[in-house]
Amino acid sequence: MIRPLVLTLTLAWTLTPPARADEPVAEAVAPSADTPTLAPPPPITETIVRARPQPPAQPSADQAAAASVVLPDESPRAYDDLASLLAAVPGVNVVRTGSLGTLSTITLRGSNPDQVRIYIDGVPVNIVDGGGVDLSTLPIGDVERVEIYRGSSPLQFGQSALGGVISITTRTPGPARASARTGTGSFGTMFGDVSGGGRLGRLRLYLGLHGFMAQGDFPYLNDNMTALNPADDQVMPRQNNDVQQGDGVLRAGLTLTGRRALTLGIIGFAREQGLPGPGGAPTVSARFGSKRGLAYLGYESRDDVGPGGRLSAQMFASWQRDRLHDPAMESGLGGASMTHDTTTVVGANAHASRPFGDWARGALVLEGRRESYQPINDLAAVPVGLPASRYTGVAGGEIDLRWRWADLDVIPSARLEALQDTLSRRNTGGAPIEGLPAVYRRAPVLRAGLVRPLVDRQALKMTLKGNVGRYVRVPSFIELYGNGTGKVLGNADLVPEQGTNADVGIWLDGAGERAAIVSRTTAFAARVDDLIQWQYSSFGGQARADNVASARVLGVEQELRLSVGRHFGFVGQATVLDARDRSPNTAAYDNQLPLHPRYRGYLRPELTHLAMPAGLEIAAYADAEWRTHDFEDPANIVDMHARLLLGCGLTLAWPIGRLRATASALNLTGTQLQDVPTWALPGRAVFFAVAYAPIGAEAESGSAIFDPRYGQ
Repeated sequence: MIRPLVLTLTLAWTLTPPARADEPVAEAVAPSADTPTLAPPPPITETIVRARPQPPAQPSADQAAAASVVLPDESPRAYDDLASLLAAVPGVNVVRTGSLGTLSTITLRGSNPDQVRIYIDGVPVNIVDGGGVDLSTLPIGDVERVEIYRGSSPLQFGQSALGGVISITTRTPGPARASARTGTGSFGTMFGDVSGGGRLGRLRLYLGLHGFMAQGDFPYLNDNMTALNPADDQVMPRQNNDVQQGDGVLRAGLTLTGRRALTLGIIGFAREQGLPGPGGAPTVSARFGSKRGLAYLGYESRDDVGPGGRLSAQMFASWQRDRLHDPAMESGLGGASMTHDTTTVVGANAHASRPFGDWARGALVLEGRRESYQPINDLAAVPVGLPASRYTGVAGGEIDLRWRWADLDVIPSARLEALQDTLSRRNTGGAPIEGLPAVYRRAPVLRAGLVRPLVDRQALKMTLKGNVGRYVRVPSFIELYGNGTGKVLGNADLVPEQGTNADVGIWLDGAGERAAIVSRTTAFAARVDDLIQWQYSSFGGQARADNVASARVLGVEQELRLSVGRHFGFVGQATVLDARDRSPNTAAYDNQLPLHPRYRGYLRPELTHLAMPAGLEIAAYADAEWRTHDFEDPANIVDMHARLLLGCGLTLAWPIGRLRATASALNLTGTQLQDVPTWALPGRAVFFAVAYAPIGAEAESGSAIFDPRYGQ
């Protein structure tokens, strides 16, 4: 994986500023006296030239989906990770277990973390062992854009997802650039980045390297595991919470004949950290480490599938090793542990599309991969655990039917996901059982999208978008087979979760001479059957996954960006999520699903490009994030309480010298809070950073071979 990833929100947009003294002015000049003329010269006129507003960043993989685009370069903070960037995206809920560098998971529209699929440069990141992707391991230093598809799963990503898809794109190689950044912050935080790129003939390169470390020793209230006895509570620093991390990205692009190109990507990540344990039972020596490598070789073309067609294909491989060192059994994960579990993935995918006249555009996707998982616990009686493997094949098609007379696009799609699991078992003597039959699963996925412009003018565009689809999620290895500790038990009888979701939205983009607005309003609904939930036993604290429940989700999302003149901007989102438990458990029936706040919002007013003496510019922002009606338990007895987090920041820039200094503060009121019970989050924090901006004024975006900057 990677490190903190930044998301700011879907629609990045720029408004046309009012005329300024430094804007170019064109004047018509009268001809000289000796110039022959047949008519009187025109009167002298003055034309003020203003740059037109830039269009908002649009999702690249699906025109009908309810999607947001986050551009990390737009973040005003001194230091960001992916979780904090996603605060401005509707429908998103991030659950943290501590400060920067600790486990953070994401849900979309009431889903669980396993129901959200994450891709980096088109390569799947979710591992077959399950548990959702840890956002803190997705670095943002080399990220160009993040696209969040809520509910719908674009065809080109192969497998579907009940919650949605997050697609991360790293920097496009090509333009000459060099940048560096260093900074520090609260709780012993230090970070640094260097990156650069350029061209060597047909070869384009980009390289980024990043480092991060923190002590994580923020103060928190330790109740000594006796919540009903405040007499023994004490404020103490979080211990064994340090993090050391490094990551990097190498991307290369080679332009071939015609409109074709090869792309190579290599991404590496390594982390070593303390495993602090619940707040009431701090640890001393438990450690956790993770290493990940990801590589891919891609081919892109606009010449191989006919006029107007596009073809992309890639081979990919990834490797991940997670190591837990807990000989003193501090973590409570089930006995003494010295594990190093390894997951490997190899695969390939292809996506092709082409138009059929002006009435349709068709697309096909193929994907195949093999995932394997090998657990090892050096302290166990049988150290080498049983391996498990899964083969996945996906085939699908989509057609965009364009009815010009109705100004309407209808986009049906279908795909089939086929999986084969190779099972492993042991007999009562601990010996492997040979010859177990493989388990096969098939998951058909259907979806239909709709797009219709309602208003299409130069200054105002309004579009209706809608989706309905049927999605499936196959159980992960840990749900099927447990983790071998005796605490988490497998259930090989699990059936895939199945869900139907739908949404309808109005997208509005307006721009005038002095102001512009981008608004996305979406209503959504979902129903999930055979929902997989963990069932806990009072005997020995064991847990076992089972198909015991269903859920019904309704909600509304509002996303807004506003810009007035050159200096003022506003970013905001609001989400209402009514996620109800429909399980047969009478204590939980019709209650809000745990850890899914019913009301959530974010707003950030900004001032930018305020001129100062000596060619300096300053920018400032303040932000607020709130959530409420959030419960810890299925019975909705333990309320997590409403919370409001306030922050602010200031940037001083010297554009001529390409230097920028930024200071930002989080949780200004020092609110004590938790996303997960007994796992404290830090209070007030301050970060400072100094950066040397990239060489070259052009921002990189999209596919390099289809970019006019490269003369194609």
